[in-house]
Amino acid sequence: MKRVGWVLVAVSVWGVSAARTGAETISAESKITAVTVFPDRAGVTRQATLTLSKGQHTVALSPLPSGIEPSSLSARGAGEAEVTLYGVRLVTTERETAQDPKVEQLEDGIRDTLRKQQQLRNTKQVLAQEREYLESIHAASSQQIGKDLITKSPSASDAAALLAFLDESMLKTFERDQKADEELETLGRELDKLQRELSRLTEGRRRQETAVLVELEASKSGSFRLEVSYRVPGAAWEPAYEARASGGSDEVELATAGMVRQQTGEDWTDVLLTLSTARPALAGSMPELEPWFLRPWEPVAFERKARLMAASAPARSEMAMGQLQEGAPAEQPAREQEGRVAYATVEAAGPSVTFRLPRPASVPSDWQPHKVPVASARFPAELAYETTPRRLPYAFLRAKVTNTSEALYLPGTVSVFLDGTFVATSALKQVAPGESFDLYLGVDERVTVERKTLKERVEVSLLPGLRGKTKSTDYEFLTIIENFTGRRVSVTVFDQVPVSEREEIVVESVRQEPAAVEKDEEKPGVFHWQLDLAPNQKEELRLSYRVKHPVEMQIQ
Repeated sequence: MKRVGWVLVAVSVWGVSAARTGAETISAESKITAVTVFPDRAGVTRQATLTLSKGQHTVALSPLPSGIEPSSLSARGAGEAEVTLYGVRLVTTERETAQDPKVEQLEDGIRDTLRKQQQLRNTKQVLAQEREYLESIHAASSQQIGKDLITKSPSASDAAALLAFLDESMLKTFERDQKADEELETLGRELDKLQRELSRLTEGRRRQETAVLVELEASKSGSFRLEVSYRVPGAAWEPAYEARASGGSDEVELATAGMVRQQTGEDWTDVLLTLSTARPALAGSMPELEPWFLRPWEPVAFERKARLMAASAPARSEMAMGQLQEGAPAEQPAREQEGRVAYATVEAAGPSVTFRLPRPASVPSDWQPHKVPVASARFPAELAYETTPRRLPYAFLRAKVTNTSEALYLPGTVSVFLDGTFVATSALKQVAPGESFDLYLGVDERVTVERKTLKERVEVSLLPGLRGKTKSTDYEFLTIIENFTGRRVSVTVFDQVPVSEREEIVVESVRQEPAAVEKDEEKPGVFHWQLDLAPNQKEELRLSYRVKHPVEMQIQ
């Protein structure tokens, strides 16, 4: 009878047995079999199948990503061979690839260009000395000609010939210097091109290669399946929701998908994919408070604004949600069956939740989002309409939903579908099990909203006591709500009257029709009407008020 057993080792330092000599080194081929994606990294499991002889062995798995967290390394295995695992560690080596034949040509070209540049710089230095020499002769000649005109009386042609010779020589010196500058500029462009091409060909020659070494000893030969696990950065997942509702239903379906991205440097091909809400980067213990001392503020020489960075995957990426949808409609050959979505298996482990996908998945290392179904649940909901005609003349459908599952929903974006049609993009706040939350399902134009200005009349009058003039403005508005949904609906209509912050500004004669309104205790001036409309019913709402202030005062 074959005996198969598991052995496990997870160490952050190299074991004592690593110093043993005479161990056979095995370069094993391995493949990724499972990945757990966290909100800000991933846990990867690699598997290699070995045939071990009796004795000591060092198994090398490479090449691996360079960002592996050394403390996350662990190894285990099982098989016919009886094996003891002693240690696992990371080894980083620098390898140099074969040199491209063009490299030598480029290096020769760079050296030749540098030599030409130096020759031109030397030429410019010589020209500068010639120019200085000619300028000194020109100055001395001008003084000498002045003296000779008094003592020797030289001919005008001799003096002109000398000055012409000096001018011509100076001009040629300037022309040669300008030509040298032009050649230097051309050589500079050629040198930059050669250096960039050389950099392109040589930058990949030296590269770091990471390997995992596992030290083990087989007391009995046979096959052995070795698994090595590690964590790497460069991976993330976040939730994406779809909310589906029907205007005549008292339920909302909330489907959750995971948007997985990764650029770890290795593709995940046909792996068992698990999404986890745990955050390994956070400390397991609570941070402690230190004494907070107050002192006079002392200005500093420079002030820099702190930069707030949102993680490629924000805190909302930690969301736990959903439950496994079970059951399937019975097969009816005479009828078309709607395709079912295979969701993940949900497992809770302490405060975190994992979602195991039902089949292997592939995610390339390209940082592109890959959508995978996670969970779906139906929740009881109360549908109602809300509108703020003063800001926008539309009725928004709101669902008051209760989370009857045991799952925790964290913030995320929601694609809203009403009666099978995409209508809007909304947002979901964090929702605990048993908690109720509002889910906005977009605009429903079957409930029409219209707001009219009936009056905006201005009067100017003299204040008592000849203190000046006052300006009075009377406002009146009409809001019309009409229900064309074909069913009875509840509509909340929000409106407001202005609130004065100055004694000179007075708001008076406020009147609402119907008069039954509810005021917002937290927002002064804001109130709402609560309407219950039958199919095709129309309701008219009126609001009027007066604003008084000194005529020379402008208000907003």
